[in-house]
Amino acid sequence: MNKQKMPTGFSPFTWALAIFCLPILLWPLALLISPNLLKNPSLSDLQITLMSIFFWVYPLILGISARILYLIHQRNAPKAKGLLLLSAVIFYAILSYICIVGFSA
Repeated sequence: MNKQKMPTGFSPFTWALAIFCLPILLWPLALLISPNLLKNPSLSDLQITLMSIFFWVYPLILGISARILYLIHQRNAPKAKGLLLLSAVIFYAILSYICIVGFSA
């Protein structure tokens, strides 16, 4: 039976994964500011709900993404690097959209 390898050291890719997961540390802050989305009258109920859900579940999404990317990196490093870059761009695009649209009153 094959044992899955866990990281034993820090390569540049694992450092990039760690930096990708840094926003997890801000999760308590996200929980505190997510009720402020309700104060924006220009948002629809669906937008408020989706933005709030994003603030509640993004640490889980980042953690699962990081683990999947690490496993892909073991088999195909260039593909994993591209997917990590794409994941970071998508995450920060969504976060930027929420900050710009959701918190502007």
